[in-house]
Amino acid sequence: MIRVLIADEIARIVGDLEKLEPHATVVEVCGVAHQASAVIEEARLRQPDLLLLHERFVDTPEADFAAQLAAASPSTRVLLMTSDDASEASVWTAGTIGESAGGPELLTAIRAAAGLGDAAQPSIANPAAGSTRREVRTPRGRAVVLVVFSGKGGTGTSMVATNLAVTLAGGDGGRAVLVDTDLQFGDAAAMLRVEHHLPSIADLAALGDDVEQAALDDVLATGPAEVRVLRAPSSPELAETIATASLRSIIRTAARAHEFVVIDTPSHIDERVLDAFELADRVLLVTSYNLSAVRGTKATLLLLEALGIDPDRIDVVLNHTRPRTGYRREDIEEILGRTVLVDLPYDARVDASLDSGTPIVLAQPIAELGRRLTALAQLVAVPGRPVDEGISEVPEPTPPVYRRRFSLGRR
Repeated sequence: MIRVLIADEIARIVGDLEKLEPHATVVEVCGVAHQASAVIEEARLRQPDLLLLHERFVDTPEADFAAQLAAASPSTRVLLMTSDDASEASVWTAGTIGESAGGPELLTAIRAAAGLGDAAQPSIANPAAGSTRREVRTPRGRAVVLVVFSGKGGTGTSMVATNLAVTLAGGDGGRAVLVDTDLQFGDAAAMLRVEHHLPSIADLAALGDDVEQAALDDVLATGPAEVRVLRAPSSPELAETIATASLRSIIRTAARAHEFVVIDTPSHIDERVLDAFELADRVLLVTSYNLSAVRGTKATLLLLEALGIDPDRIDVVLNHTRPRTGYRREDIEEILGRTVLVDLPYDARVDASLDSGTPIVLAQPIAELGRRLTALAQLVAVPGRPVDEGISEVPEPTPPVYRRRFSLGRR
């Protein structure tokens, strides 16, 4: 297995992921860098075998870049992607390839640059001709669990969660499920036009902390693109009937039956949200070009650090909620001390898409916002760390003593 870090613009990263998708038994994409300034730091964190680097992302003299990379990740080789297919390899690279190269050509170049030459290639992960279903290297029988959270209301958390779930579902009713854990005022059901489906998460919570698959399937609604939806209770007072243990059982059961579980959360932290953080493979923190929202995100990052959540499992999504702003993306990244995974542009048609129950990725798929949400789904579908094939369940969180610091008792 060749561990590859891709450093390029988001659109080309998505294209490279699609090209490498059939070769998951040969190449593991261990991370991405979509800003030139983040390449060296990502290499330091990921320690990849190979850096697939677009020439435009070398923002310092080549000798300086090579020295910085060697210091950050000494064993990493570089495959330079160029706009000119005829470019020759430089002294500091292990090879070059044109950005228009197809999947087999890219795989051959990666193997050669990694020093594997023309050794026999293992069979591809997805041999079905013409298949558009994404092969995700996840533990057998368990979904990728994605938690979408913001400490500030109005940043677009539910918009991101619903569009992400619909994109990951891809028209397959068993592929993705959206779980709305905003138990008092969750509106994912309205956003996906399934609000008339009366069964909710409260019906499952009444079953205790051992929820069977058949019971879950009876309660799930089906929304656009065949995404399954577990809606929030229809009345706010029912939120208190849902214990942490019950919610954990629901998530674990959902994870056994789907490839992706997307968890939409409220804009406050309680014991149930903490459990969701601990169960998550990826946590997406949604913030906006608003100082109070950025401060809330900074506080959440500190909390997740205190909880011991691996920083590699956390990504920041920056969402434009208004047409003009007085801040730059770089300002927000400096405040947070982290790079932003995806910057979602403002689109006045978002409210109309939410009112109509048609997510923007379906209503406006070629709009910039729709394209970036699709790119976000592609990025989070790639696991960021090695997979333990022996795990078949969402791990049971150990009740940590540090939760007392946040005055949250067990439910």
